[in-house]
Order: sequence, then structure tokens, then C-alpha cells
Amino acid sequence: MRRVSKFFNLISTKVLLIIIIIILPLNLIALTMVNSFIVNAVDQARLTEQNLADIYMATLKMSMDNASSLLYYFVSEDSNCIRMTKQGDDEYEYVSAKLKFYYNFKTMASLTDGADGYYYDLKKKQDMLMYNNTSDRTISGNINELLKDKEGIVGWKIYELEGRQYLLFHFAKSNLGYGAWINLEKISEEMASGLNYQDVQITFDEINDHAMDNSRIAVVAQAKNIYVHVSLSRDEVLKDLSLYQRFLQIMVVVYLVVIPLLYFIFRHLLLKPLGVINHAFGQLQDGNNDFRIITKGNSYEYDLTFRSFNIMADKLHEYKIEVYERQLAGQRIELRNLQLQIRPHFLLNTFNLIYTLVQRKENDSVQEIIIYLSDYFRYVFRNNKDLDLFSRELGLIKEYIGIVSIRYVHMIEADYDIDPEIEFVRIPPLLIHNFVENAVKYGIKEGRMLNISIRGVYEDKTVTFYISDNGNGMTEEMLVRNQRLFRGDIEPEDVNEHLGLYNSLKRLKFFYGDEAVIEVESELETMTTFTIRFPYNMEVEDESVND
Repeated sequence: MRRVSKFFNLISTKVLLIIIIIILPLNLIALTMVNSFIVNAVDQARLTEQNLADIYMATLKMSMDNASSLLYYFVSEDSNCIRMTKQGDDEYEYVSAKLKFYYNFKTMASLTDGADGYYYDLKKKQDMLMYNNTSDRTISGNINELLKDKEGIVGWKIYELEGRQYLLFHFAKSNLGYGAWINLEKISEEMASGLNYQDVQITFDEINDHAMDNSRIAVVAQAKNIYVHVSLSRDEVLKDLSLYQRFLQIMVVVYLVVIPLLYFIFRHLLLKPLGVINHAFGQLQDGNNDFRIITKGNSYEYDLTFRSFNIMADKLHEYKIEVYERQLAGQRIELRNLQLQIRPHFLLNTFNLIYTLVQRKENDSVQEIIIYLSDYFRYVFRNNKDLDLFSRELGLIKEYIGIVSIRYVHMIEADYDIDPEIEFVRIPPLLIHNFVENAVKYGIKEGRMLNISIRGVYEDKTVTFYISDNGNGMTEEMLVRNQRLFRGDIEPEDVNEHLGLYNSLKRLKFFYGDEAVIEVESELETMTTFTIRFPYNMEVEDESVND
């Protein structure tokens, strides 16, 4: 669900949706108009076909009716035709009646909109009387062939002769047959010319049974028992669409092509530069402060934005360096203050001891103490060094044990177990010294020898110091509070209480990070052990330290 929400929140998705929303309605309108024009064109062509077919079939029906009426009229009403059809033995009377009938029939047939030709078949006389109202002699020369075996057949029928369709009417009785014909091929040609299309199919049939073809526009019309089927090529009809209709069809395709084209243009002009900016900010967030945009913007606005980003990155880098330098300076000042916060009681006790020794005229001991203090303050106020070799502090610690032994005669002893590598380890000044002082201050007890053990171990790029004593130890409550203090769970309740030890922890973490730890274990009236551990690589020399 979150991925779907992110997808629709992308500016690229929004741009694509906007393009689709703009283009799609235009496509739908164009498609609707094109379909409407197609439907209208097809309907118009079909209507034209139907009207033309209906008109011609109505005319054909009228011609069929007129021809039938004319034939019946002469057979039943005309005296010359009646005398002729009797076909008597008097040849003169027969010929006279035939001539008079033919003249009257010809006159009436030429004035009547009927068939293309008529015939009377006088079988007794074996005489064929025929009138052809057209120049087509195809059927008139073959009428006898068509009339074979047609005795008793009455009505209009369709015949094919030499590839042409003719509509033939025939009536027959014992000694007489008569009829008429209509050239359907001529009607087909007139209908085709009226439709004004190249691909026109016109078929006359006695049944209405034509298979549907979706590629053609077909209609049917009827005259008595005769059907005409007219069809046009759908492609030819639609080819006559106007230029505007064709333009709309092309625009539908153009609109579909425009969608990816517009998206590509928007992507190149808008989205790609935004991606460059997003990537640049991502590099800064990942800590790559040296990253700059080297791509030239594809527009003045983006080019200005890229330059502004580079200027901002330069300013940010300078600002970070300035902040780091200020923080570092502040921390160095703080460390210097921490180093100067040396145990006040130690100095007071030392001065009191000197005063006592002077009164007792123990000048040698006084000289030792003064030499120690000289070394002590020289070590503390050294040339602004943040770290110093442990071997130097070890010498100061040994001098300190010697001085407190003057005050506490036969009450303090110390042993040292230091790995050779430890002497080359650099540590914050007075780091171990403070813990030795703490052991003397809280571990000394009348009538009991205080043993202080100092061990230094280097293993797997880790330095560990153990400062142990067999003094008074700590109560359970005090032990828990000190453990929490070294873990950083609490702050000292009293600013002066254990200030040296607490400052040692802060100094240690400043130089060696969170991996530096101080731990304490103690039993009341038995022992106390401080463990100091921090990472250290002997192969890498601290460049900030100058011997």
C-alpha cells in the first residue's frame, strides 16, 4: 500500500496522468466523430442504394404490368388479333388480320411504357410474330429456344442468355403462345451508373436469399416475384469521406503517439533535472560533502539552481568546518580545564607534609617532594599536548608512591606489571595517576599495609589498565552508584566528589570514542579494582602529538 501511495506521489506519475487526462478526451472525441462520420457515410450510401433500387423496381413493376395488360387486351379485345389467333384456312384473311394487328400492336406498344419486346407464337401456322422495341436482337433470335418445354408456364421468369439476364413473360395454350421480355442487364447498367461507384454488384433473382457480407453495403428491393440485390464496397464508400474526416482519423493516431512523446519531453525538461538535484541532496545527506553538480542545466532556471546548489554546498562545507573547529577548540579548552582540576587535597596535603618535614629538619625528604612537585607541574603544564606517552606518567606515578610513603611510613607499597607495548601507548595526562591517588585517599588504614597493583595489557589493538588495591573497599550502594556513573546513566551529585575520576572518563571518551570504558568492582573491607579499556592501534601514530 505504501509503495502504491509513493508511486502516485511521484511527480513523473502526476505528469503522465496529466498528459493522459488532456490527450485521452481528445482521442475519445476524435474517435467518436470518426465513427459518427463512418456510420453516417454507410447509412447515406445504404439509403441511396435503397431509394435507387426501389425506384427501378417500381418502374420494372409498372413495365411488367403494362406489358401483361397490353398482351391481354389484344388477345381478348382486338378483332384482328382474335381473327389472327384463330388461324383459319383462308390464308388471305389470316394475313390481312395479322398485318392489321401488327400495325395496331406496334402503335400501342411504342406508346406504352412496357416491355422491350413482344411475341405471338402462332403454332398452327408455324408463324412467329415478334415486335422488338430495342436494338438488342439477342433474345428475339433465340426466343424459340427459350420457349422449348415451356407449355403451360404462365408468369414472369428470369432467364440467362449469353451471360445476360432477361425477364420473360410467357402464356401458352393449345395453338397459341404469347409473351414479352425485359432486358435486366440494361436496368443493371442504369442503376450502376446512378450510384456513381466503381465496385457495384447488382443481381436479379426470384428468391430473396443472399449471404451477408460485412465488407459490403447491401440492400434488396422487390417487384412482384422478382428481387434485386444491390451491394457496394464498404471500403470504396468510406474512401469518399471528406478530408476533415481523414484528418480526424490521423489525429487519433497522432494523439496516441503524442502521449509518450510529451512524457519524454517533460522528463527531459523537468524530471531529469529534478532527479539530478535529488541525487545531489542525497549525496550530502550520506555525508559526501565534496559532491558537486557538474551537469549543465538544460534551461536557465535549472542551470541557476545547479549553481545555487554548488554554492550552498561550498558554504555548508565551510560552515561545518568552522563549527567543527569551534567545537574542537571548545573541547580542547574544556580538556585543559579538566586537566587543571587536579585534586586540591593532594596539593594541600603535600604542602602540609613539606611543612612538617621542614620542622623535623628532614631536608632530604623535602628535596624529594619538591623535585616531585617540579616534575608534576612540568608534566601538567607541558607544551599543550593532549596525549602523552604512558612511560612518562608511569615515572610520575612511581615518584608519587615514593612521596606518599614518606607520609605513610611502612603503610604503602606498589607493584607494576606493564606489557612492553604499553610504554609506547599515548594517553590523556594524569589518567592513571588519578586512580592511584584515589586508591591512596580511600584505601589507607592505620595498622594495615596498603598494596596498590598497576597492570597494563595490550592485546588485539586494545589497551587495558587494572588499578587494584586491598584497601577499605566500597559499600554496595556506593559501588552501584559509581558503576552507573561510569556507564553514563547518572551525573555526579556533588561537583567535587570523584571529580578526577569522572573527568578521566570524559577525556578518555573524547579521544577514543564510545568504545572506551571504565569499570569498577569492589568489596567492602577487601578490595577495589578499576578497569580502564580503550581501542589503540600501535601501528598508527597520533599526528596531533609531538614528542
